[in-house]
Amino acid sequence: MESLPTSVYVNLDPVIQPGQNLVVDLSQHISCWNDYGGWYDTDHINLVQGSAFAGSLQSYKGSLYWNNVTYPFPLTTNTNVLDIGDKTPMPLPLKLYITPVGAAGGVVIKAGEVIARIHMYKIATLGSGNPRNFTWNIISNNSVVMPTGGCTVDSRNVTVNLPDFPGSAEIPLDVYCSSEQKLSFYLSGATTDSARQVFANTAPDATKASGVGVSLMRNGKILATGENVSLGTVNKSKVPLGLSATYGQTGNKVSAGTVQSVIGVTFIYE
Repeated sequence: MESLPTSVYVNLDPVIQPGQNLVVDLSQHISCWNDYGGWYDTDHINLVQGSAFAGSLQSYKGSLYWNNVTYPFPLTTNTNVLDIGDKTPMPLPLKLYITPVGAAGGVVIKAGEVIARIHMYKIATLGSGNPRNFTWNIISNNSVVMPTGGCTVDSRNVTVNLPDFPGSAEIPLDVYCSSEQKLSFYLSGATTDSARQVFANTAPDATKASGVGVSLMRNGKILATGENVSLGTVNKSKVPLGLSATYGQTGNKVSAGTVQSVIGVTFIYE
């Protein structure tokens, strides 16, 4: 029996939804038709067990929508049969979802990465049916962060340019969820003080300022690493974190130079 692997390149635009996050709607990328038409020698198609996520998504579980039925994914059974007997191209009724894990996590998908392999079986009505097995290698056309939680942020990497010392700047960062969730967040990163409120200056030594780091504030209060900050109930409407960055002095004397810090924000369900 002939086996035909095919590469399908897709533009990923993930969407968080209640209980599941859409990875890709393959009906936007794959269409099928019958060469004869008129339902004379109808093709009968089903997806085959062993179809699964790949690459950076390999360890994730989810669901597969196929021909009006939803199955756990990776597939542990064969799906129902889709009949195709018309010459008019028909979008393949196939969508992939991942099951959310945690609050607002994400995994980086790189352009050119295989994200799933879909195995398909086809047999026609007349004669021997010319049975065939196909493997669809689903490949991302673009680099994207795939949300793996029930909530997500509008940007995974935010660069904030501070004015001259001792100025401050707002941090444009919002979070939203597919359904109502009570959400908190906390900061992480290397700090230089016992209160864990001044993040270390990681600028190159040749241009590095001394005696100063970066602190984050919310409602006029400087936040410490690991300190839980409640956002209350978050839904589909974006909620700003209300953060601003400012300088944090670490010594009696501040010398001119570059100040740079890397600060993580982690979300948790309350």
